[in-house]
This record gives sequence, structure tokens and C-alpha cells, in this order.
Amino acid sequence: MLTPPRRLFLSRRFLHTVRQVFLVAPLGLSALSCTQSPVDPASPPIDPEIQRIQVQSNPAVTLSALVTLSANMRGSVAIEVFHGPFLEFVTPSFSVERDSTIVPVLGLHESTTYSLKPILTSSHGGAFKGSPFTYSVGSLSADVPRLKVLISHQPTVRYVLLGITPAVSGASYAMIVDTAGSPVWIRKFKDAVVDFQKQSENRYTVWSSADGGTSHFYELDALGNIRGEYRASGDLATDPHELRMRGESYALFGIQFRTMDMRSFGGLPAAAVQGFVVEYHRPGSPPLLWDTFDHFDVTDAAPDISLKGQNVDPWHGNAIEIDLDGNLLVSFRNSDEITKIDAASGAIIWRLGGKHNQFTFRNDGFNGFSHQHGIRRLDNGNIILFDDGNLHTPQISRAVEYRLDEHAKTAELVWEYRPDPPLYGSALGFAQRLQNGNTLICFGLAPHTIEVDRNGTKRWELVVDEPQRYAYRAFSVESLY
Repeated sequence: MLTPPRRLFLSRRFLHTVRQVFLVAPLGLSALSCTQSPVDPASPPIDPEIQRIQVQSNPAVTLSALVTLSANMRGSVAIEVFHGPFLEFVTPSFSVERDSTIVPVLGLHESTTYSLKPILTSSHGGAFKGSPFTYSVGSLSADVPRLKVLISHQPTVRYVLLGITPAVSGASYAMIVDTAGSPVWIRKFKDAVVDFQKQSENRYTVWSSADGGTSHFYELDALGNIRGEYRASGDLATDPHELRMRGESYALFGIQFRTMDMRSFGGLPAAAVQGFVVEYHRPGSPPLLWDTFDHFDVTDAAPDISLKGQNVDPWHGNAIEIDLDGNLLVSFRNSDEITKIDAASGAIIWRLGGKHNQFTFRNDGFNGFSHQHGIRRLDNGNIILFDDGNLHTPQISRAVEYRLDEHAKTAELVWEYRPDPPLYGSALGFAQRLQNGNTLICFGLAPHTIEVDRNGTKRWELVVDEPQRYAYRAFSVESLY
């Protein structure tokens, strides 16, 4: 491996460039520049030439490399990636604006040696292929989660993003795998990884701890570098269930406890009752801080949620969606409820499910969902969620899509998926509708992730192949860049 360039030479301007192009130009990243002037584009064409090239590992994301090269002109550069004689993939093209450019090579596999070949194209259309050079990826740590693919029948997912929650403390991983179940992007953290997702505008977010301190949300770029951090307001703990972004706006949960006399509910005189503050932060507006203690009663809890112990969790917020109209859809698992909240006033617009349900369920044999996890509004106006099914008879988990009439207050089940044989994940899970109409479903504590088509045919099935480890959620992502 060639000697890596100095990190300070690469860091600030490169990360700024990566950020800008991830936001506005999906097909490539602009180049880091050094001090020499490029060839004037108005001058007569000259032959493209790569003058210097180096490669280094990426310490944030193990399964990647950073190629730094110098060229004699403006143009673009991409890297062909070969494994043996076979072309595995070609990176996006990156702009060459001056004489030093960094091309990240993402999506490599462990314990593999690759041949990398740069392709330089000038602004005048001339092309030059540099000499190939090798790069070897080492083996991953033994504590990386073990995954197994059970079914692969023309899957349409390309990469699947997983936040793996361990049952024991210690290192954990945010990871992306291919359809063979092999990691192609992995970043280590010092606490459990809970909510890991790719937000809009090519931003990743993850709840964990990068340094051993108190866990909260981090924003990462595609190279695994930390770009920002998000915490609940004041002295509230940052809840791990969801960070939802739209542009520069974001929503998350804060956690608080109140000591309450619960004897009238068969409980203790000084129980610790857990509440949630839904925080919605928007540029130019004061944040919405919506407190469950101000809007709900502890008796909203579902029948299986005890009010008698020292610690009482009657609501348990676990998902937030920024709705198409700018208001919030919030999932409260322990009260079996989806609540729509006015983002300006904090007023409750409607309540779907639970003891205060305002909707009539149609075409649903279970008459609604139980201990649901996740909520998303689809482009067609329907909502999709993962129904854990704790209070169903029998207990089964499923993905469900409802057509809501928010004026007539009806919720019509228009699609569901129940695996055969059934799976029951009593917690966690998610359902994501894909662009082609298929659905990727994570079954939480029943540690299967399944892609199905509209007819319910399995296209792909992945299982976390070790006890006491689960995928909190799973998301399909089209590209690592």
C-alpha cells in the first residue's frame, strides 16, 4: 500500500466538498484542490495525464479506500474496481478542478485484494486510463454481526442498511450489506446502534456513542465522518427511536420522568412515569416541544402495559414522520396509537388506534394494529407501518398499508403482508415501500428482513444469525455514494 497523504491536507475542504455534492449532485463529488493552477480550459487540448497517485484506507469506514491523484487538467476521474479479471464496479465520476483529487472507493468486501484503475477524462473529451494498482482489504472483527441469506429470488433491493442492537454492552455497528448478506459499509461505535437510517439529501444518521459518552444522534456522510450531532433540548435524555429530517428541519424525542402517585391505578405512591417530548426544529421558527404529560393520560396505556410497577411507561413514542402537509405523525407503541399533531399549534388533529381511536377500521380482520413500530406516509397518501401484533389473537406480526379518509375518519386496509409460516416480533421492526412497489420488512425481534412484491411473493430474506442480536430497522438504499 502506498504511503497515505497527511490527514490535515485532506480533511476540512474535502469534507465540505463531499457534503455539497452529496446534496446537489448525486453522480459525483468535486475534487480537493491544492495550490498549482490548472490548465486554462480555453487553451489548446492536451493529452490527459495522471501525474501522481496514492491510496489510503478510510479509518471511519473499514470497507472503503481513498484514492488521491494529481492530473494535468480539469475534467473528471473515476476508478474501475476489478476483483481478479472481473470488473466489479466503477465509481461515480469526480470533478478534477485542480491538480489533486480524492476519489472514495466504497462498497469493498473484507479479506479481498482489488485492482484499481483510474480513468481520466478531460473537459475536451480526451480519455486516459492509468496503470492499475492493488488495494487489499483486511478481515473484519470477530464481533461483527453474522448474517445469513435464506432466500434470493430476483431481489430488487441492492443494498440494505441495518442498525444491529446487541443484548450486551460494548462495540456495535452501523452497517450496510449487499444481497449476499456481506457487509459493504460498516462503522464501529462504542455503544449500541439503534436508529440508523439514510435521510433525505444523502445524509446518514445514527443513535449511538462514538466516544464512550452519552449516546445521542450523529449525522454522518457517506465516508462515515461525523458532520453534526443532535440531542434533545435542555436536560432531557435523547431517545434512540427516531431522528427524522426534511431539509434543515428535524424531529426527535426527548425523554423525561415524573414522580406520580399511581395508587388510584393499583400502583405505587411514588412511581417514575416515563414521558416523551416530541421536538420539531425548523429554521426561522421556534421549536415545537410537545409533551405527552400535557396531552395524554396514563390510562391511555394498552391493556398489557402495567401501571403498578416502580417504572411506568404508558405511551412509549417510537417513530416520527414529517407529514406531507408539514404536520407530524407520531407513533406511541404502548398505547397502540398514531397521533397527528399540528406542527404550529401543538393541537392534536386526530388519533388513530388505541383507547381514543377516532377512525373506523375497514377490511382489517384485526380491527387495527397493536404495539406498532414505525410510521411513514406514502406518495399515494396512504400510510404504512409495521404491526408487531402483541395483542392480536394469534400473536403475529405483519406489514400493513391503510388508506385514510381524514375527514370521514376511516382507515381501510388496502395491503398487508404476513409471512408463511408466521413470524412474531414483539418489538422493533419497520416496513419500507420501495420505488417499484415492493416492500422491505424488518421483523424486529423475530430477526428476519424480507423483501416482498405486491403479491406477497418473497424476493429476498435475510436473518441475523446469532442469538440476542437484532436489526432495529432495515432500509433499502440504492447507492453508497
